[in-house]
Amino acid sequence: MAATPEKLHTVTAADLIKRVGTLAPKLIERRAKGASLRRLPDETMADLVATTALRACMPARFGGHELPFGTHTDVAMELAKTCGSTGWVAGIIGSHNWWLGKYQIESQHEVWDNNADALVAAAFASKPGTKAVAVDGGYRVSGEWMWCSGIDHCDWCSLMTPVPQASGPPDLVMVLLKRGDYTVHDVWNVPGMKATGSNNVIVDDLFVPKYRATRVAELNNKASPGQKLNESWIYKLPMLDVFGYSVAGPTLGCARGALEGFIASMTGRSGLDGSKVTDHPTLQARVAESSAEIDAAQTLYDTDMAFLRATAQANGDLTSAEIGRIKRNCAYVVTLAKRAASRLIEAMGANGVSDSNPVAIAFADTMAGASHRALNWDVNGVAYGKILFGAISSPDAELLKRQVAAAKAVTH
Repeated sequence: MAATPEKLHTVTAADLIKRVGTLAPKLIERRAKGASLRRLPDETMADLVATTALRACMPARFGGHELPFGTHTDVAMELAKTCGSTGWVAGIIGSHNWWLGKYQIESQHEVWDNNADALVAAAFASKPGTKAVAVDGGYRVSGEWMWCSGIDHCDWCSLMTPVPQASGPPDLVMVLLKRGDYTVHDVWNVPGMKATGSNNVIVDDLFVPKYRATRVAELNNKASPGQKLNESWIYKLPMLDVFGYSVAGPTLGCARGALEGFIASMTGRSGLDGSKVTDHPTLQARVAESSAEIDAAQTLYDTDMAFLRATAQANGDLTSAEIGRIKRNCAYVVTLAKRAASRLIEAMGANGVSDSNPVAIAFADTMAGASHRALNWDVNGVAYGKILFGAISSPDAELLKRQVAAAKAVTH
């Protein structure tokens, strides 16, 4: 069901968070169904679309709310408190509606002109041999891309694809494909985030017109092709360097859901000796420390969002050290979320291993969300440690790393 168009700035971030919050009873009711389907139930996606929350950071000219970057992650965090999979898909697709505003102008019109509620999936990781070959008028694309969350519900899919060059590493482009141009390979069988439907996408020698391909280097730049159309500061942030919060937000929401569920499950319970379990100092200490970690993670998240918004509004550029710090913080937010959820699940007893227990579900979702590369502490912590010790890093470090990886994969 398509959502009713709304005028720009008549909807606030608080409005969208309130709207998705009302979905909580339905999300709880559909948890088992989503886990069984291994994707979001159709009615859940319809409810989510109807809130217009997925349009949070979408350009206003196409029916979006054009709210500050991070509104989509605030929405995802709220949803993830109740259903990690719904929060994850909302954070992912919501981010795509943001960075599509940086795409080639003609491709934006094609996606949104006739359907403001068009859903766009995306994937950045691909298997060896995946590539786009430049031909007259566009590219011929082949390969397999991994972990395309929400793909079963989407009208479009955008895929990061290496384009071999005569010399040097491949260029990277995001190619935009219509549903029907690709095949979904069902591979998503996991213990957490069960309903995200993060399946693979296969493309077999498909011609993609040039206007549907945008260079990743341009998307990671303040002056992207879409900036000529969408001039707001919202679309000046570098895609690759700030994307991580689109998955960190819902992962933190999962940990908060574990905390709320833990408190609810322990309240009113009695131990074998008849005492209230909530009177036990060890349990009080656990819930206090986990709540402190979640609050600390939230503060770090809020601080980074304020910094990113202020930088973009001032038309500033992020330095390599600032990018490294953002990536470090993004990973550390999730490190704290994992610690908080782990401490709680350890005190759950046999209930903690039940796949129907809300705390167990939230714990599993937290761990699954934390497995995303953008949230890996070993990768992002080490990178920032090098910066602290004086290593010089390029502002395009993330893009260069991906090009090196693509060069190895294309040769296989």
